[in-house]
Amino acid sequence: MSRRNDLINQLIASDKFGPEKAQEQKFLLATAELILSDLVDIAISGVEQQGAGSLVINLMNDSTTFMSGSSIEFDIHVAEREEDGEILEFLRGLMSEIDENDWSTNVLITLISDAGTRTFAVEAGRCQESLRTLAEKLSG
Repeated sequence: MSRRNDLINQLIASDKFGPEKAQEQKFLLATAELILSDLVDIAISGVEQQGAGSLVINLMNDSTTFMSGSSIEFDIHVAEREEDGEILEFLRGLMSEIDENDWSTNVLITLISDAGTRTFAVEAGRCQESLRTLAEKLSG
């Protein structure tokens, strides 16, 4: 099982209370911050290697992949050919998020679950300098 699923299960299953619960929540928050930092690093690596895109985390099948704008455009053509309206709506929405993102400060992380799909613009934090350099390359 992945670290993110372990964390979610721990958050839901906690049977502690009082000071012990507060300590556990601090630990889980620190763990979540480390996981988010890992995801931001993976997203930045994807942008460096493939150009603007989004790290897509599919919680339904426990997969994670970076989707570049060019691979999304290819998938849009396939979805149009197969007349898959649901996938087409998702991919077009994701392309819109990519087009509107401020690449000098944010990377995109998309979560897919049985509750739906949502894309987040996540501040790159300590990696912003390299992200600014990438943004210049993407826009120039």
